[in-house]
Amino acid sequence: MFSMEEMRDRIKKLRKDPYWWDMPEEAYREMEKVVGSDKISKEKVVRQAYVGRGYGRELVWFSAQAYPPCCVVQPETTEEVAAIVRICNKYHLPFNPCSSQWSYNANPRFRPDQVQIDLQRMQGLVIDKKNLYAKIEAGVRYGHFCQACFDNDCIFINTGGGSGACVIANHIISGCSPLNYRMGNSERRILSCTWVTPEGDIVRTGSWAGRKPTVENGFWGDGLGPNLNGLLRGHIGWFGAMGIVTEMTVKIFPFIENAKEAMVAEGVSPESHTLFKTNRVAWQNIKFLSRKALEDFFYEISHTQIGAAVMKVPVFWRVIARAKDKEDFWERWSGVTKEDIENFHMARVLLIGFTNEKQMEYEYAVLQELAEEFKGEFTRTKPWDESWFKNADTSGMWMMTNGYSSCEGGQECLRCGYETGKVLGKLLWEKYTPPFMPEYEDPGWFQSNDFGHSCYLEVLVHMNVSKCDLLSELYDPDYVKKMIEWHFEETPFVDAKMGFFNFFPASGFPILVQGPFFNDYQVWIDRFKKEFDPNGISNPPAPYDPENVIKRLPVFMLNKARRIVKTAKRS
Repeated sequence: MFSMEEMRDRIKKLRKDPYWWDMPEEAYREMEKVVGSDKISKEKVVRQAYVGRGYGRELVWFSAQAYPPCCVVQPETTEEVAAIVRICNKYHLPFNPCSSQWSYNANPRFRPDQVQIDLQRMQGLVIDKKNLYAKIEAGVRYGHFCQACFDNDCIFINTGGGSGACVIANHIISGCSPLNYRMGNSERRILSCTWVTPEGDIVRTGSWAGRKPTVENGFWGDGLGPNLNGLLRGHIGWFGAMGIVTEMTVKIFPFIENAKEAMVAEGVSPESHTLFKTNRVAWQNIKFLSRKALEDFFYEISHTQIGAAVMKVPVFWRVIARAKDKEDFWERWSGVTKEDIENFHMARVLLIGFTNEKQMEYEYAVLQELAEEFKGEFTRTKPWDESWFKNADTSGMWMMTNGYSSCEGGQECLRCGYETGKVLGKLLWEKYTPPFMPEYEDPGWFQSNDFGHSCYLEVLVHMNVSKCDLLSELYDPDYVKKMIEWHFEETPFVDAKMGFFNFFPASGFPILVQGPFFNDYQVWIDRFKKEFDPNGISNPPAPYDPENVIKRLPVFMLNKARRIVKTAKRS
């Protein structure tokens, strides 16, 4: 292993600023008066806990650009959040809001002078079972929220990122899950918001506007057409660059009677699951003879409007489900061939008898007819769920290599999703395998959303994390170069060519690389930031984090991306 001296020397060569930064004492005292001395700290051990966390952390961690905040403050009310933001504006201190810290953007990057506004104390949760909506605060996580819905015989999505993600943050970033198939995308589920602007004003949208915010009057959004909720979401979200949403009402949906008793948690992670103690909830797996039959099945099941979720099952999902550990996975995966991938076409359908057992019987009968039409064969399924209702089993996605890069994730039409996945799978296999895990031209995982009106596509690239870690003896700059090239150049240009609107810009892809291909949406980002955040303190440099990563990478990497970023800035 490296000595401490050698590690420090390596990091010093990459770090651009001093690691610790002391904020003005007057600013700290003013914040302390707002929240109390027990909810603010500038102790180094507390600040260090917020360094380099979240999904995509390797982008800043392995380039030594993750920094501690200058202080951590934990407000409990919207008014406290607004007061802290106003103090930040007064002293020109950049601030960074976080709840679950699911993404690396929820922590300081590239500079050490940010105030960390941790919203995890905001745990308000009220459900209106009669009118089917819920009022939630910023610290509420999906695991707690989904259980609260079960307790009220209701249902809601659980994000693909796991039950540890927070509901409000996910709704203004993505809000995606296989259950979007019937519940619709998050912009439709958001009813009302309480928003602290980058300058510290409190704005209420929807039926909360101008009234005392209670669950009773947070029942409706802004009406038809464009609204402020769209501004808060931007392209796929601002990642804290447009102030802080502290409260939200969201639409919830009727489920089955006695849901709490019917959906029972069993086991200990990673062997946990939700057992179905009811005959009105069931997963069905259907295996088809060809990729075309699978694709056509997705179109037709959407037309019938049955089911609660419809998705493609990748081969490596099945291998992960059977593997006991990493060694067991590789022993099983070593027997997989390209022909196995080419000849495996499986759909996974969730059926729910929302109204009664008759509906369940009807939906199963329709599914049988569709399977027969496309020559599909039903295969054995387990009477439980491991991901989509409540559980957090996402650690299984890291099993193979200890890390992965979600290079593609977004929504377009079904056809665009199919074709983009095929192009990326072929490119990954022919040009980047090795060094990455062999996926044998798999066209990615996709699901149908909004009854087939859109398709979510995700393509994962599994890499050896140790070879990317600057402080590992296995660190390999050529390996890192390949990973960065795939992530920052190959995938964005495939998206541009195929017209696939990816939601990873701002968390992984350079906006200035993709924006010019999609109506120059970076121009609107700049206009909104200038108007609403004139002091430039709302979580800088978001949403341009990837551009700052590129700037700090060695010059031999990403010449093509650097050239396009410069061109976009000039124009």
